[in-house]
Amino acid sequence: MVDVSRNAVLKVETVKDVIRHMAKLGLNQLMLYTEDTYKMDKYPYFGYMRGAYTKEEIKEIVAYGNRFGVKTVPCIQTLAHLKKALQWDYAREIKDTDDILLVDDEKTYEFIEEMIKTSRECYDSDIIHIGMDEAHLLGSGAYRKKHGDVP
Repeated sequence: MVDVSRNAVLKVETVKDVIRHMAKLGLNQLMLYTEDTYKMDKYPYFGYMRGAYTKEEIKEIVAYGNRFGVKTVPCIQTLAHLKKALQWDYAREIKDTDDILLVDDEKTYEFIEEMIKTSRECYDSDIIHIGMDEAHLLGSGAYRKKHGDVP
């Protein structure tokens, strides 16, 4: 797994270098960890000012990996770890806390569907790793205001 969400988004050429090294080592799968570092058509501020990969760049990485027998798998966040993505106005209605999505809300599920749709368009893998970890404050923000305390 290569983290391209924290500290820096690797340039496409650098990811290609990683793929070549992986192939030399006999590795055959690259998980590209992207929190909000890919672009989505319906949400132009998703990945804004973060060096987000375009669909074409991801497709280029995937095709390059395939040449070397390295399958590229999307690793996206669908619950938490989205602080940078949720700081913009578009996210006001889908945000529970600073970095957690608002569960049990149709607009949130539409947002997640767009994340998955984008991944399916860019990657040829049948696998999509969906992160749902470290959501310690789940339900403690907008959700609590809307629904009260829920066990």
